[in-house]
Amino acid sequence: MDISVVIPVYGCPTALVPLHDRLTTVLTKMNVSYEIVMVDDCDKMHSWEEVEKLARTDTHVKAIHFTKNFGQGCAVTAGVREASGDWIITMDCDLQDSPEHIPDLYNKALEGYDVVFVRRRQRKESFLVKLFAKWYHNILCWLSGVEFDYDLATYLIASKRAADYYRQSKDRGRDFGVFLMWLGFKHTFVEYEQKRRYEGKSSFTFIKKWKTAVGIITTYSNRPLYVSIWIGAISAVFSIIYIIYAFIQYFVYNANPVGWTTMAAAIFFFGGLILSTLGLMGVYLGSVFDMSKDRPLYAIQEKINC
Repeated sequence: MDISVVIPVYGCPTALVPLHDRLTTVLTKMNVSYEIVMVDDCDKMHSWEEVEKLARTDTHVKAIHFTKNFGQGCAVTAGVREASGDWIITMDCDLQDSPEHIPDLYNKALEGYDVVFVRRRQRKESFLVKLFAKWYHNILCWLSGVEFDYDLATYLIASKRAADYYRQSKDRGRDFGVFLMWLGFKHTFVEYEQKRRYEGKSSFTFIKKWKTAVGIITTYSNRPLYVSIWIGAISAVFSIIYIIYAFIQYFVYNANPVGWTTMAAAIFFFGGLILSTLGLMGVYLGSVFDMSKDRPLYAIQEKINC
């Protein structure tokens, strides 16, 4: 198999038929052997019915149906594990990623790259959303220790040997693009304009972004623990300086200490900081606990053409 196209399906059922038609047209013209792996992540819009129809009528389509919603990362994982192509392409199902760019990605990869990332140009989002997303990714990059661009899309192509490392990984953080960037294989970028969603709105809410960020940070780095250590050390130094100052004021100048409101605020602040640090340590311990249980990342209800 030359090319496997992996598509996590969630929340855009009416886009699946035109997406399939455009993929089929593009891949057929490329004169390569191909498969389309669609993984239904159990939305409430009955997307599986559309995926099942496509798989029943086209043997190039492999269909996977989860027992419940496990998230996009797990859907991509299931698709990559099922894919048998020498090159694996991941893309969203909402047609924001144009299938017509696949030949360019494929030809670019054949120049000697293991991974070709798509950088989104002119994102169809408001200024505030773009600004927040940029801050979000900058902080995420710094805390996780993985350098990746905020404009990178799910749309990418990766070689089989790069994807094999992803298949073997048991990490709970399942972002395919971040993992490929962390691997360090030879990679490059191409820029395409992002189209508008075929229907509906993105389900990637602030809460989901927060959970994804925490998962990436705790999977790839322990830098936040060092941040808390430095904050604690700096706070301790300032506390010692203040204690020395208070002693001098009391014993040399016979001045009574003042500023209990400030002290109370400082106690509440550092108390909250300590609880946050303990919570952060709990997240890391929770990740270790989850991995020690060795539970599967997802459960499959049904497969077609697999």
